[in-house]
Amino acid sequence: MRKIAVLLLFALAACGKRGDPHPPVPVIPKATTDLLVAQRGPKVLLSWGYPSLTTAGKSMTGIKRVTVWRTTEELPVAATSTAGTESPAALFAKVAPLIPVRFLKVRTKVDSIEGAKLPAATTGARLTYEDTPPLHAADGRPVRLTYAVVTEGTSANSDLSNLVPIIPLDAPVAPAALTATAKREGVVLTWTAPDATVSGARNPAIAGYNIYRFPHGQPADEFAAAANAKPVTATTYTDNPPYGQHDYFVTAVAAAGPPRIESEPSDIAGALFKDLVPPPPPAGLTALVETGAVRLVWDPVDAPDLAGYKVYRTEGSGIEQLRPVGTIPLTPVQLVTATNYRDTGVQQGISYYYEVVSVDKTGNESTRVKTDWVLVPKTP
Repeated sequence: MRKIAVLLLFALAACGKRGDPHPPVPVIPKATTDLLVAQRGPKVLLSWGYPSLTTAGKSMTGIKRVTVWRTTEELPVAATSTAGTESPAALFAKVAPLIPVRFLKVRTKVDSIEGAKLPAATTGARLTYEDTPPLHAADGRPVRLTYAVVTEGTSANSDLSNLVPIIPLDAPVAPAALTATAKREGVVLTWTAPDATVSGARNPAIAGYNIYRFPHGQPADEFAAAANAKPVTATTYTDNPPYGQHDYFVTAVAAAGPPRIESEPSDIAGALFKDLVPPPPPAGLTALVETGAVRLVWDPVDAPDLAGYKVYRTEGSGIEQLRPVGTIPLTPVQLVTATNYRDTGVQQGISYYYEVVSVDKTGNESTRVKTDWVLVPKTP
């Protein structure tokens, strides 16, 4: 009887009521913290890392869209009294920047990048967006633009990103006539200075130029670092890239920043940069006359990229004074890799001189090293 009671109690406990179901945990996108801003001509460019994580540190899926927000602050009229002597950036330095709470109250939606269009807006691991806002107030006063982005998931939105302000300027138009020429010292770039701003004003203020290099045939990263450490003041620049095919464009800088404010890119110019420095010439070249042949010997050339040697023969004519009558390559197809060469194509009673050059793997040739005249004797 006692055993039956215990089993009954166990059965009643097993049939107990389940707990209330828990609501699903919302997937919240992690807020962007690396938003960047720059100006290129009349456009304002934004760039930020692709939203790939949730606030829980897990991989983010199901992004509905990313929304771009902007505020526009006109320089207070009271601050324009020194506008002729101070830059817009210096004037706005006296105006407190927006804080997130204030930004949320006065922001305006610029655009949304829908989830299906995110791949097309991605460069590498970053999203990019171009805005074309008014660059100044209706009466010409400077403005300060502040941007932020918000990632919208299927069940929740991220917090506001970091705020990035920019004070746009009347930037120069793009430099013209860019050329890129590969020389021994590097790729030499030249261009023509802009003579107007995007608004049509003449004699634009130019703080220098930025040179951008990127792999041939690939799109350029708008926020890539310039090849030059600081703006170049001349309209020429010599770059020293790795060997290979490179493309370039140049911008005219209105303000070095940050944020960077510059013209739109020039047309692209490309160049193939390769080793143009020849190896040292062979030393110790000596011609030894043998029966029916002339043997050449020389010292090995010490060059890490040496490919081999070329040998040339010149026939002489005359009795009292020899003169060259024709030079032919003895190794027209394949380089000589040894430090000697035996010429069996000589004729008896004819004088010759020889030249040897060293060649590197890029095809650069040293200066020619020449022997004295060598007479192939007639056999008795």
